[in-house]
Amino acid sequence: MAWSTGQRLQKGKYTIEQELGLGGFGITYQVRDEHGNSMVVKSLNDPIQKHPDFIKFQQDFLNEALKLARCSHPHIVRIEEVIQEGELWCLVMEYIAGTDLASRVEKTGTLPEAEALLYIRQIGAA
Repeated sequence: MAWSTGQRLQKGKYTIEQELGLGGFGITYQVRDEHGNSMVVKSLNDPIQKHPDFIKFQQDFLNEALKLARCSHPHIVRIEEVIQEGELWCLVMEYIAGTDLASRVEKTGTLPEAEALLYIRQIGAA
């Protein structure tokens, strides 16, 4: 079930502000924590939650979340915590303002070589 603006998670610890993105498996929301900080919550999307193999997808999501939570690098989004909201596991991550690389390329077209190399180096370092 998709969450709506204003909905509270974790007994009020996080409040949904807006949906940020919907992918083939996941959905991400911008939330505000109880201290007023912007964060991101990611979980499995509605079609996956209704899929007959949901339990397997959920376990895969949780395994990947736990692995990612152990990563610490300036070019990898920081995982604040892994939570369970009802039956659904979720990642709580730092919020990074701005546009994702795919949207940037869609909007402006091919990146200049120097800029593309900068991103390639950052991704490689991560």
